[in-house]
Amino acid sequence: MFGTNILSWELPWNRKTVGVILMLVFVPNILSMVNLTTPGGVKIHTFQVAIFLAASLLGPLGGFLSGMIGSLFSALTLSNPYLMIGNGILGFFAGWFLRCGIRPLFAVWMAFCLQLLWLIPADYFLAGLSAAFIQNLVLMLFLSDTLWAVVAARLSGPLKRWLA
Repeated sequence: MFGTNILSWELPWNRKTVGVILMLVFVPNILSMVNLTTPGGVKIHTFQVAIFLAASLLGPLGGFLSGMIGSLFSALTLSNPYLMIGNGILGFFAGWFLRCGIRPLFAVWMAFCLQLLWLIPADYFLAGLSAAFIQNLVLMLFLSDTLWAVVAARLSGPLKRWLA
């Protein structure tokens, strides 16, 4: 593992790979319009599944691009460009930890912790969100990230074989 570039992706460049890259970069914008509400009132975001798939298939750079570009719609809608950086951090470090051999759920949880180092101060000081709102957001994002990390882990193996 240490002999390869951890930032590169291992997939061959072909039409399928380019199509998947484009899909994983732009699909989060569509998925950001969909939130699942649980009976307890917790809203689960859906866009993270594409970020985690990009991180798994394409490594840190793919996760970063999916997080950044995939958050464009939300950033514009919510007038909060800072969330693009936070989702870029999430995707980059999820891909980084996955490339280091860390199991998918733990890789996503560690990436989420690093994302929080940006998200909390940016949302509080730059976006002007209340501490109570950020507290609920952190819980919602943790639950969403956990769910979509498991889903992405299940989907990434078959997708890798299909792309190879």
